[in-house]
Amino acid sequence: MSVQTISDAETALGHLERLTDVLRGHGWTVEVSAPADRWPSALVANPRMRALNENVIAVLERPGDTWAYYYGWGERIAPCTDVSGAVKALSRVLAVRGEI
Repeated sequence: MSVQTISDAETALGHLERLTDVLRGHGWTVEVSAPADRWPSALVANPRMRALNENVIAVLERPGDTWAYYYGWGERIAPCTDVSGAVKALSRVLAVRGEI
């Protein structure tokens, strides 16, 4: 009997892929990186000014065992169940003056 296990890194990648699908649908530029020796991350860039970018990761939080999106500097963005909230937060942080 074979057993398939999904690692936390694979789960994190799945959460990032859901977020990046929505961001790309809104015209954002996103590059996902999932090297074997590092945690998966997504580089999210404002399409009007690519210099405005930020790394995003998905993290399993304790004690609730919920997943959340975090900026590369460690600040929580939103729970992974709230993709639209994460998109709104990223849009505010990466906005060009006058965009929002």
